[in-house]
Amino acid sequence: MADTGFRRSLYVGVDIRGYGAAPEQRQQKWQEILLRSLDRAAAAMGLDRARWARQQQGDAELAILPHDEPEPMIVDGFTRRLEAELRQHNEDVLPWARLRLRMAVHHGVVVNGPNGYPCRDAVVVSRLLDSKPLRGVMAQWPEANLAVMLSELVYRSVVEAGHTSLRTDQFRRLAVREKEFKGYGWLWLPGCSDSIDMYARPIVPRWDSGGVQARPYVVRADEVSEVVVRGRHRATAQRGYIGG
Repeated sequence: MADTGFRRSLYVGVDIRGYGAAPEQRQQKWQEILLRSLDRAAAAMGLDRARWARQQQGDAELAILPHDEPEPMIVDGFTRRLEAELRQHNEDVLPWARLRLRMAVHHGVVVNGPNGYPCRDAVVVSRLLDSKPLRGVMAQWPEANLAVMLSELVYRSVVEAGHTSLRTDQFRRLAVREKEFKGYGWLWLPGCSDSIDMYARPIVPRWDSGGVQARPYVVRADEVSEVVVRGRHRATAQRGYIGG
């Protein structure tokens, strides 16, 4: 049997919002700033990005971290530092030139393949990163430089278990239904979560358009999330809009 390098590691995916609509010179500049921000954030936390297995796609990066890179530091310190790097850059540019990122984090099985990682957990992080809720939140909170989606596993074992400085009330649990994936992700907006109400606005699907008349909808019963609001559990249906 071929050696596939079977192991369990942390997946970290990042993606630039609005990259496809940007002119080529801005795309190139964003690519440079993306890599610089990731490198600086890692260096500030004593992490060695040279040891990360990285798949780069211009506007995105999927990284597989070595087993000895501490997960709590990635979820907490590295993510906060990345947001700080983006904020510093965005303070000096016009609004349309701001670099804003989506980020997804998941822990699971890694299997090496001839053209990537042919395993379910690689799909999970990709679906979380590309999910409608994560895309929608960037439109709903334009002040956010970075929107992070943790998988259920990472949230429960790292944040809820108390291994970071993060509080559970800084997160919002969202139903994710993306292609074949159905599950939940935990949304966090670094740099904004202490100054905004995470439940004040609906999450808008990415295919909404200002030119399309919208009508409100409520997701089906199987998409209802159990969330924590001010220390109390309650069932809530996430609201959004669909084109009319």
